[in-house]
Amino acid sequence: MAVRATAFLRPSRWLNRPRRLVRYDAYWADGRVDFGVDLSAMMYRGHPADFATVDESVHANCPEIGTGQWVDEAGRVVEGPDATDPDPQANRMGTPRKYGMSGHEPNIKARRAWRLGGGAAGLTLGVLLLTGSGGAGFAGFSGMLCSIFGLSSLAGLILGKRRPR
Repeated sequence: MAVRATAFLRPSRWLNRPRRLVRYDAYWADGRVDFGVDLSAMMYRGHPADFATVDESVHANCPEIGTGQWVDEAGRVVEGPDATDPDPQANRMGTPRKYGMSGHEPNIKARRAWRLGGGAAGLTLGVLLLTGSGGAGFAGFSGMLCSIFGLSSLAGLILGKRRPR
């Protein structure tokens, strides 16, 4: 028995960003090849103690995009058939796995917008709780905490790069 991984890119469901997905193929002792198998279900049928070894070896021998080499249950690279999936578009599912460094750069403007919105909402909720309850009891304490968190979030936007270290 041997396993190999095939990595491909698909857009994410919600943000439409490219995600790296991995699909697994199995090469059985009788010579047949199964495409799109579940690696953990297949390994736990045979040798569950070697799962981490096989998982690490399969992903170490898989390129960022493309089909990797065959790996046996001991984690060694072995020769296998060159057969490829006859219909690779049919199986659009895969397991998300990262490879090296992420190609996605964080969006600074989006982070600032979320921080501004969260800070304004926290400050507004805090002021409403403090004035509505007269600053007494649990509502006053919650209003004080919301105001502090809202102000700290907004202050982080103002200070920006000139923040003392």
